[in-house]
Amino acid sequence: MPISSSSASPSAGEVFRSKATPDGKSRAGFFSKELKDARKEWAKLTFLTFGMITVFMFLFLSIYFGSYYRQIPRASHFSIEILDLDSAASPTGVPHPAILGPATREAVQNSLTSEPHLGWYEADSATVRQFQLIPGGQGLDPLQYAQEKVLNQDVWAVLIVNANATSGVWAGLTEGTTWEPMGAMTFVFEEARNFYASGQYVSRLSTQLMTTAGNSAATTLASQILALGNASAVLTTGAQARAVASPFAYNQHNLRPFDQLAGIASTTVGTVYLIIFTFLISVTWNNQGLPLIQDSLTLTSEVLVKLIVPFLAYFWLSLHYSLVSLAFLINFTREFGKGGFMVYWMANWITMSALGFVMETMFLWLGPFFPFFLIFWVILNVTTAFLDIGDMATFYRYGYWTPIWNLVDAAKCVIFATKNHLVQNFAVNLGWLVIWMILLSITVVVQRRKKEKQVMQEKWEEIKRVDAEQTGGAASSGNEKGKRS
Repeated sequence: MPISSSSASPSAGEVFRSKATPDGKSRAGFFSKELKDARKEWAKLTFLTFGMITVFMFLFLSIYFGSYYRQIPRASHFSIEILDLDSAASPTGVPHPAILGPATREAVQNSLTSEPHLGWYEADSATVRQFQLIPGGQGLDPLQYAQEKVLNQDVWAVLIVNANATSGVWAGLTEGTTWEPMGAMTFVFEEARNFYASGQYVSRLSTQLMTTAGNSAATTLASQILALGNASAVLTTGAQARAVASPFAYNQHNLRPFDQLAGIASTTVGTVYLIIFTFLISVTWNNQGLPLIQDSLTLTSEVLVKLIVPFLAYFWLSLHYSLVSLAFLINFTREFGKGGFMVYWMANWITMSALGFVMETMFLWLGPFFPFFLIFWVILNVTTAFLDIGDMATFYRYGYWTPIWNLVDAAKCVIFATKNHLVQNFAVNLGWLVIWMILLSITVVVQRRKKEKQVMQEKWEEIKRVDAEQTGGAASSGNEKGKRS
């Protein structure tokens, strides 16, 4: 049923009942014979597309899911150094040999038989001899040593079995000297280095081990007390000195706590949105803005426009992305004072530019297949940004060279004052930026040359066609004149 011409637009009923297009072409059902060939082409293209999506889904998602694979057995990559100063200060030959130090080593050995377990290792004897073992003595301060090791990210944590762990308890038992059980062990770590790794593995498993070691040492101490001839008197004195009930406990020093929850967005999921907003520049700029002027630009102007306009757009967007973090009261002053926000903004700008010029270039090469690359680009960057690369397979070490990992590392430095890798962070992302700006320029030149070659070829074909028609027309006219004569 053709659509009535009495109205400027068809009614809903006419649209449903119509068997022809407004220009008079007939319509047909999906399974009609008239669409047999077109239906085959449609099915071929549709299933090819579905097949590509399926293949790329397995390829790309395998990168992300693989980062979580076998994380539990790889927890041993979280290195924890043990300073057993208790055994050094109370060796076997003294009246009261160390109790907590050996109990800690035994707890470590037992932990290695189950999964997950941390990468415990004991400092060698040469290192232990450098420490101050008695108040007022000479040597390194164990706590200062541990803090430097952790903040420098040489290890994930340091467990100090303090030199007075055994001697302090016996002094409380025999002399009534007040004993603080939490002074037996000191655990030094840095939560903001990676809050997932610290919470799920480092802090949790270390707490379990210290509790086990403390309980085991308390049991050993109880048996030694009961073996004494004056056990009742010792227990009475020790109870008053707090050296009987739970004599061995621990204290924790979280040097860089993950105490700004709004910072989770800036150092995890927020980076995904950063890529998405960067992608919007590529799509809107290339599809909507550039075609209006592209054919009228000289090659030099087109190259400059393709470089400068996105670069300025990333500058603007990165500012407002950073301001969102500021609006939710994230403290940027811990590491660089008032300049912290500027450092964070510049890190976002360079990262967006590094990400963006990759997408600008690939958009020109891939055209309608660009979304496949976008998914790959997001997964490649984000996979290594949230978890610790040390807890992943060796393959994922590529993350150290991705823009997002370096942005997250820089953001942690600014927001939580973790180790400063800004030189590396900016160098890597500036490298991405410069290289892909060059590749984008080359791409514009190549595609301009290809386009002009195609236009010239079409014009040449048109000239040859016109010449052929004119030659044919002249020959036909000559033949007509010959016949009349």
